[in-house]
Amino acid sequence: MDIITLVAFVISIYLAGLMAKRRGRSFRNWGWVAAFIGPLALPLVLLFPNLHHSNGDQT
Repeated sequence: MDIITLVAFVISIYLAGLMAKRRGRSFRNWGWVAAFIGPLALPLVLLFPNLHHSNGDQT
């Protein structure tokens, strides 16, 4: 069971970083956030606004 938890945390670190990068945020910073709070970082990334489309341009 411990190995499954470890794998889930490592995957959540990588996914949170990727999601943050696509939303215009720092991969490294969100990777550290995910390292501390685990999979809870994934929905937290989505709560913050997308910086790539902050000017109203939807293209």
